[in-house]
Amino acid sequence: MLNYEKLMSQNPFVYETMINSLGQTIDFVEHPTRGDEAQVICVSHELKLASYSTFYEVGDMVRDDKEYEPSFKDGKFLIGGFE
Repeated sequence: MLNYEKLMSQNPFVYETMINSLGQTIDFVEHPTRGDEAQVICVSHELKLASYSTFYEVGDMVRDDKEYEPSFKDGKFLIGGFE
């Protein structure tokens, strides 16, 4: 997990926003200093949590089949239901 407050203080660029199956709003943001050289960061402002995804592009995480859908559960970050 990343430090949510520190990340947000750097005003990262938001690539896209989605609402996942759990009703969580997830922002996909660019790393504030490494840009697209780093993995896309998933952020839940409601939960004040942020984590690197395992992806360098948003496309697979927003697919209709939800195979790689990001979510936060019990303080953990999940992709497609898996840690």
